[in-house]
Amino acid sequence: MTVVGTDSEHASRAGAQRRQAFDRVEGRLGNAIHEADVIVLATPVLAMRELMEGMAPYLPEGCVVTDVGSTKTQVLKWADELLPDSVDFVGGHPMAGRETPGPENADATLFAGKPYCLIPSSKASQRAVGEITTLAEAVGAEPYFIGLDEHDSFVAAVSHLPFLVSTALVGCTSKSANWSDIGQLASSGYRDITRLASGDSTMHRDICVSNAEPIVAWIDAFIRELYEYRKLLDSGSEPPDIDAVMTLFEDARVARAKLIAGDVNPRSREIDSAPDYPTFTSSMGQMFLGGLANRARRLMMLEKDDDSNRTRRRDEKP
Repeated sequence: MTVVGTDSEHASRAGAQRRQAFDRVEGRLGNAIHEADVIVLATPVLAMRELMEGMAPYLPEGCVVTDVGSTKTQVLKWADELLPDSVDFVGGHPMAGRETPGPENADATLFAGKPYCLIPSSKASQRAVGEITTLAEAVGAEPYFIGLDEHDSFVAAVSHLPFLVSTALVGCTSKSANWSDIGQLASSGYRDITRLASGDSTMHRDICVSNAEPIVAWIDAFIRELYEYRKLLDSGSEPPDIDAVMTLFEDARVARAKLIAGDVNPRSREIDSAPDYPTFTSSMGQMFLGGLANRARRLMMLEKDDDSNRTRRRDEKP
């Protein structure tokens, strides 16, 4: 197996080379993909349309294309429109990441035990889905099959809303006339909640633009929840209901404890109506050992031909 990487930025290519992230780093997209069996697109979401247009002429017949974008509706639509019918597209979204970008912050254990959302296109073959399932398992993640609309709504709740809340908190506090003094008191709690605001601005912009409707729905739900808290605390001339406030925090504490303990729902899901996908072992064999197996079969055929020729020569002797 040979892993080839490319990036539009020279600094990223150089950083990947220093970290030995790839067997080979190419400066041109066509050179990186023209012999590929599996192609992984890891760019901001809105860059994928142009990327798919640019790569389409170089795609080998039968290759599998996947991505790791945080939203899927637009990405699958572009894949259907722009990629040739001779390739398969399987949407992917590993639910893991960090706010520090670049190859210098790479972590080989990043995906370990994390859900890896898989959203195959309507035209994707069983083989293609099996190969990307294998890829997810190979990096230690747990494949998680999910519908397109479900994915974009659910990740808006647990991924996109959190970094908007983080960003809004920084905006709310930093715009205060007293920010220079407030900032001196910002300790671990504030830093933990606002960590996501340090993430890549382009990535966050593209996520919000490409998944606006589900995100707005969850913003509205969050505002309603926050307003309930406000009503509890702003009780006019009466002091807040101490039991109601206690219940509010206790319910949230218990809900989070169940989530952390894994008691909410199992992460992995299967598609009942779909045929069985290849196992990790068989799919790994198809992906990485197919070439060796084909060469072995050709050698066996050559040996049989050679044996047949020797037998024929013996029979022809006087």
